Formats: sequence, structure tokens, C-alpha cells
Amino acid sequence: MTLFNYKAIGADGVPLDGTMEAGSEALVIESLNKQGLIPLKVFGASGGAVADTPAKKSKSFSLFGSKKVSQPDIMAFTQQLSSMLKAGLPLDRALGIQLEILENPPLEKMIAGVQEKVRGGVHFADALEDSKQFSRFYINMVKAGEASGSIDDALEKLVEYMQRAKELRGIVISALIYPAILAFVAILSVIALLLFVVPQFSEMFADMGAELPTLTKLVVAAGAFLENYWWAVLVGFLVLLVFVQYLFTNEKARLWLDHSMLKWPLVGDLVGKVEMARFSRGLSTLLSNGVPLLGSLQIVKNIMGNRIMAKSVGEAADSLKQGESLTKTLLSKKVFPAYALHMLRVGEETGRMEELLTDVADIYDDEVKTSVRQMLALMEPLLILIMAMAILVILFAVLIPMISMGDLVQ
Repeated sequence: MTLFNYKAIGADGVPLDGTMEAGSEALVIESLNKQGLIPLKVFGASGGAVADTPAKKSKSFSLFGSKKVSQPDIMAFTQQLSSMLKAGLPLDRALGIQLEILENPPLEKMIAGVQEKVRGGVHFADALEDSKQFSRFYINMVKAGEASGSIDDALEKLVEYMQRAKELRGIVISALIYPAILAFVAILSVIALLLFVVPQFSEMFADMGAELPTLTKLVVAAGAFLENYWWAVLVGFLVLLVFVQYLFTNEKARLWLDHSMLKWPLVGDLVGKVEMARFSRGLSTLLSNGVPLLGSLQIVKNIMGNRIMAKSVGEAADSLKQGESLTKTLLSKKVFPAYALHMLRVGEETGRMEELLTDVADIYDDEVKTSVRQMLALMEPLLILIMAMAILVILFAVLIPMISMGDLVQ
């Protein structure tokens, strides 16, 4: 058993400090919850912070000293606020408690500004919007919660949505990291061979005055070019980076890129599943909180990553104004998975849209995980094979003339 210190909020809204013996920090948090307390932080008795509850601080760094609050901080703020409001604390008191326990200047400044405006009679959602730290999705969820008198429920749904979105984003990023590392190692290995190994053999071949095979000449020329014009390679790499940035920032270029990606083998399928999960989860969350379908579609359009699919959602919203079916319009665009849209059609016909949207989101979250595993299973041996072939080509280019010269000597 280990001795832990903790900070928590009592049922009356008063901050509490205490000590508890437990096997782990998770058991301390569980025990506090059973006592009706809202745990804020758990410390090792030695003074070091062993664990934070959802209010864990995270520092956000950005260029030029920007005071943008990070997404982990936004999620922690939302989760704590939801817990305190559910415990019956008034909004002003809940915000005040967060200010008392925080050690994160950007987040403190944001909460202080929100609290000041709420005290001045401004609606909570409007105060959040004025802080410029929250997405349109977040603001509309809170507005709907205020209108229905259930801000705590709206915040709880937001936390669940953000956790799901974070998990989905993590899965996609993990799918990119390992292949990127393999590709980097492959490129580094080829460059090292061309710069440090090939030149030594090219000098030996030149001294012997032998006629070199075409493959060897090409490899020697590549090594010489890299050694003498490394700056040109560097400039070319920088130009490539600028071009990639242009593709992602220019609207027309981004539309072309996103349209192309949907047609790529494997990648297009993965993008479609990711966006379908994002669309379904976002729309379900908004609808379940009382946001009208038309307004929900306009909001969800802005959280989608693929411009073509987002454009299709916008056009579906326009068609909805004319009385057309949502799923019929989306099916005509042929960019969303047909199975998911047929499930949504059932939701439209039976009046169970929110429930089926949640089911679709869960299904496609699992589909994304499966697709990522399949892509990694395919890409790993493929990249290793490409790396091995590149290295073998260089080695053969060096060994073939040496073997030929050995035969001549004999």
C-alpha cells in the first residue's frame, strides 16, 4: 500500500485536501468517486504528482508566443466542468474552483474571461465563443445544452465525442508513423552508401582503368552528384515541402488532392471510413443534444477533413432545404460508404436517426482499426523489400566490376 495525497471537490463545492492509503492512484480516484467527491489531482506522499484526474495540465507551445489553449486542456476543462455541474454546483462556482486549482496560464486566462462575462449576464456559450478557443461544434453543443437546461449533459457528450475523436486520430497517426520511420531509414541507408561507400570503390575503379558496367556507372554518377550537388538535393527537398504545403493550403489544390485520395487503392477506402466515422459521430452528438438536422449538417461539414466529402455534406444540407432526403442526396455523390448510408436511410424512415448514427460511428471506428492493421501488414514488408532492393542494387553495382576484374587477373 502507498500513501497518496489528493485534491477534490466536496458535494458543497468546497475544495478538499486529504491523504489516503491505496494500491494505486486509480484506486484513490475510484474511492473518492464512491464518497461523492470530485477528484481533481492525486499526489504521491513524497510530493511528486503521481497522477492527474481529467484536469491534468498540458502545456501548449506555439510559435510567436501564441496563447492558444491545447485540445487536451479543452477536454480536461470540459470534463471537470461537467462533473461539477452534475454535482449540483452553480456554473460561476464551478468556474471559480477551476481557477483556484489551475497552474496553466493560457487556460486560467480563458476561464477567467469566461467567468467574468457569465457574471455580467452573457450566456455561457457566447462567453466561450468570445474566447476564440472553441470550435463551432463545441459552441453549438453548449448553446443547445443551455436551451434545454442541461449544460452538464451537453458537456458530458462533448467529452465522449472528443475522446472518440482523439482515439480515431491516434489510430490514423499510428498508421503513418511506422511506415514513415521505415522510409526514412531506407533513404538514409541509400544516402550513406552513395556518399561513403561508393566513392571509395569509384576511385579504385578509376585507377584500374577498367570499363564499368552500365549499372555501376549509374550508381557512381548518383554518388558523385549527391556529393557535389548536395545543396541542389536539399533545395529540391525544400521545394517539395513547399509544394506539399501548397496542396494542403490552397483550396483548389486541396480539392484536387482530396478527390484523388478517395481513388487511391487502400488509402481511399481508409479515408472514406475515417470520414464516415467522424460524420456519424459528430451528427449523432449534435442531434442527441437537440441541435436541428439542418444546422447539425452545416456544423459537421466543418469538422470533416476531406474537402470533397465535406462539400457533399454541404450540398446535402442545401437539398434538405428543398425537401429532399438526406441519404438520397449523399448516395448520389458516391463518396460515402453505401452500407453506412443505407443504415442512415433506415434511421430516417424509422425516426431512429441518432441511434443508428451512433451505431454507424462505432462500426466504422472498428473498420478503421481493421483497415489500419491491414495497411501496416502490407506496407511493412513492402517497404522492407524496397529498402533491401535499393541496397542490393548498390552492392551489385560495386561487386560486379570487382568480380569481373578478378576473373581477368586469373
